[in-house]
Amino acid sequence: MFIVETKPAPETEKLLKKVERFVGSVPPHFELFATLNPKRFEMFLNEILYLSMHKTINPDFFAFIRFYIASKENFSYCYTFNTALLLKKEYTQEQINKFEKNRENLPLDKKYLALFKMALKALENPDSFTLKDINAVKILGWSDADVYDAIDHGAFLYKFSKILKAYKK
Repeated sequence: MFIVETKPAPETEKLLKKVERFVGSVPPHFELFATLNPKRFEMFLNEILYLSMHKTINPDFFAFIRFYIASKENFSYCYTFNTALLLKKEYTQEQINKFEKNRENLPLDKKYLALFKMALKALENPDSFTLKDINAVKILGWSDADVYDAIDHGAFLYKFSKILKAYKK
């Protein structure tokens, strides 16, 4: 599975047990992160926790960002994990499939679709990303912090998917 043996440090075992209770299992890549650097794994989980309790953005939005990027970039671990997470959140496989084929089918309201498209533009084509793009979503009620969190989380996925690809057998 990975080029190194996953053996999480004792201090991360408690965190992994919490993940297991919340998600139902421990994703293999979480074990890898916990093995490689327990402190950074804790930071990784804190990021996920922050997003899962976001005050202004529905946490499902972040799962859809991860799913979509994972699908387009063939990040298999993230794809599988986020598909299962979305199904657990009671989205249907049909909704997920439609969204995967066309991002216009994001099963959240149009305000979220605008934020989603803006974040993808920033990540996929940062040279053409402008203040006009930010203002277009701010008119819908998103704040600068919301814009940042949407873009940042997409970049977060790219970062960790690259690490996973590097350690994959």
